[in-house]
Amino acid sequence: MKVLLLTSKQLEELLKPELLIDEIGKAFAMFSEGKTVMPPRTVMWIENNWWGVMQAYVPNYGVGIKVVNVIPTNIERGLPTIQALVTLFDPTTGSPLAVLEGGILTALRTGAASGVSAKYMAPKAKGAIAIIGTGFQARYQLRFVSKVFETSNIRIYDLRREAMESFKKYAEDLGFNVTICNSPQEAVKGARIVIEATTTKEPVIFGEALEPPVHVISIGAHMPQARALNDEVIKRAEVIVVDSKEAVMKETGDIRFPVEKGILKLDQVAELGEVVAGKKPGRIGDGITVFKSVGLAIQDACAAGLAYRLAKEKGIGIEIEL
Repeated sequence: MKVLLLTSKQLEELLKPELLIDEIGKAFAMFSEGKTVMPPRTVMWIENNWWGVMQAYVPNYGVGIKVVNVIPTNIERGLPTIQALVTLFDPTTGSPLAVLEGGILTALRTGAASGVSAKYMAPKAKGAIAIIGTGFQARYQLRFVSKVFETSNIRIYDLRREAMESFKKYAEDLGFNVTICNSPQEAVKGARIVIEATTTKEPVIFGEALEPPVHVISIGAHMPQARALNDEVIKRAEVIVVDSKEAVMKETGDIRFPVEKGILKLDQVAELGEVVAGKKPGRIGDGITVFKSVGLAIQDACAAGLAYRLAKEKGIGIEIEL
């Protein structure tokens, strides 16, 4: 059997934001309509680091299986904090089709999900994008979200000065004006979109500091006891959307804790697929909207299937005989 190998560089070439945002949106809609298959992920903690095995079937894209780890101390080693491999299979024959570098694929599909949320939930008012946490993933968040919400002004905050300086140069090279801030509260001032992309365990987005209209995207705090958003964010939000209700209740404190406290009822929360399908509103006024994501295996299967199809059409990748 022949298997196609796709590198991170090739995935960057194939999966452009304007294309991947729409495709990921379709996958979310199919997920919320019950058309996909996605068993719960398998999670292991090894030396205090998170490892996961994520698998899903998405019609028209294939069966994707990802092995991924999150190792925050890799920053000190000069290595990515997120590393992964994704395998793609034909759902009819069961044959393996491709092996893809999963770190970049994860970054691309995560950025695309945020882009989908901004497409349906961002305010019409113009303004800056604020980014809290300026590591590897923040670059993809900026690239994808700015495709659907045009702005030239970016406000940033990170605990690490060197990370902010590196991100500032990256964003300025793309043509953005970047302001380094001294706190998360300062960064969100006047921002129309706020993106949280950290490894925090305690809130870094404070509802008291948000200035509506604003859309908040949170992709961090990916542990059951961790939170990136304080209670006031949830209390003030007029619309709260998640990638999966089941997943966010199990894998992050940002929705679970407010539900347990009685601040929020789960039936007030919509899934992104419902918003894409037009079944739930993404925005109803000039208030605060929130998108909380923990990442789903359907995103990996969708992105992998799309990359494979495009690679075959364009003759990209290395085919090996197993």
